[in-house]
Amino acid sequence: MPDLETRLAARPLYLQVRDVLVQRIVVGHWKPGATLPNETQLAQQLGISIGTVRKALDLMEVERIVTRRQGRGTFVNDYASAETTFPFSMFHNFEGQRISGYKRGRSIARVQASVEEAARLGVRRGDELIRIERLREHQDETFMTEVCLLPAKLFNRLPEDFGGYRLSALAQLNSILVGRADERVDIALANAQVASDLGVEEGTPLLRLDRVIFSDHEDALEWRVAHCFMRNERYLVRFN
Repeated sequence: MPDLETRLAARPLYLQVRDVLVQRIVVGHWKPGATLPNETQLAQQLGISIGTVRKALDLMEVERIVTRRQGRGTFVNDYASAETTFPFSMFHNFEGQRISGYKRGRSIARVQASVEEAARLGVRRGDELIRIERLREHQDETFMTEVCLLPAKLFNRLPEDFGGYRLSALAQLNSILVGRADERVDIALANAQVASDLGVEEGTPLLRLDRVIFSDHEDALEWRVAHCFMRNERYLVRFN
């Protein structure tokens, strides 16, 4: 098997540069909101061309790790900031206004992964998971129920208000970068508990969102299943 140095050398140089820059962010060399050195400075530090640095930064911007602002520089994205939009499903009203809803945590527990949970999260059956049940409310109405499962081994640091966490901020707190998501949307019938939470009749058709979010290293960070009652004033917008 090729050694680590050989494997790294086989990767395109701009990807190696991306990994070096990301690692510096993860270990805290550059904090959220910090400005990176300019392209010329980075090229000199790494002994590479400006074009290679630019290509690495272009990729990091696509991955939402940094934001590049004309004439101002390149900034590390702060996922703990309310201004940072997480790039997956969101709800809007017909005027185009975003409805994120108030998150109300109902329960938090540490559980052992079932066969299905282990398969979806890429862990072993019986591994410890953090299970969060919560509701989302808008204008004093509950419009969504959520069950979230996270591998406990990845999240040693938890905020005080953990029930209302945002995964992007939680990942950043634990030096993890969020990557892609696999998302499914279908229709499900409300069971007794979900119907009670949403104030609808049991058996009412609901929108079900099933989503697994991965880190940039392809570790599953969260499996979330949500049920939503789509009243007339709301619709779903999906971002790929």
